[in-house]
Amino acid sequence: MIAASAATVLYVYGIVGADAADDVEREVASAALGQTPRLLRAGSLAALVSEVPLAEFGADVLPERLNDRDWLEERVQAHEDVLEAALARTTVIPFRFGAIYHGNGDVARMLGERRRELEEALERVRGRVELGVKAYVDRQLLEERLRSASREASSEGAGAGRAYLLGRQAERRVVAEADEACAAAIAEAHERLSAIAVDARVNRPQPRELSGRPEQMLLNGAYLVERGDSRIESEVESLRTAYRGLGIAFELTGPWPPYNFVDDEEAAA
Repeated sequence: MIAASAATVLYVYGIVGADAADDVEREVASAALGQTPRLLRAGSLAALVSEVPLAEFGADVLPERLNDRDWLEERVQAHEDVLEAALARTTVIPFRFGAIYHGNGDVARMLGERRRELEEALERVRGRVELGVKAYVDRQLLEERLRSASREASSEGAGAGRAYLLGRQAERRVVAEADEACAAAIAEAHERLSAIAVDARVNRPQPRELSGRPEQMLLNGAYLVERGDSRIESEVESLRTAYRGLGIAFELTGPWPPYNFVDDEEAAA
């Protein structure tokens, strides 16, 4: 084994089966936080690790580094790049960003102590990947469509005062109907997607500053599927067609390592 030097610590990206370690090591050779990632084997498991500078990842400096947005974005992207490269070859148990160990012995000890839970986690997601489905609504377009439908349905004449009151009531109905339409669309979408997935999760919708889109996010779903299963993709396309007229758009991302289908303890450093 190659030990980390005194000026470095070991960064752990995640866990793979030892039987796939050689293939993974070749695949991730060009994706790194610093030096080339390597596999540290212990029995049936292998940890995907890199040596990283103690000056950046030491316990005394890491909290401050995490507040440096540029530094954090670059390292988080590198973390994801390594895991996705590994995923191209085998099943991966992703660790959260910032899993730091002082040397090979500490990593090997962790693999030994957590062997059963990590082996069970690998078996649970073996041959499977995570797909993300997000849904966004153009609220202005949706409300205008509902408003137009309401105008067409109402043909009665009225005086100015009564027309104003009726208009206010109609506007409140439009807002309520838009809320109901969004809730119904997302409930149906998640039900349809969950029916063809091995497992499913719904996360909190991201605000606009995180999603990078001007529309409101309605659904932030994660779906565990067998590798190569294209049914989610087909279902998302059907949802796009069904809801395009209401200003609701669906976005498919992935495949990803199964971030949402690994327990917090399994993903912990």
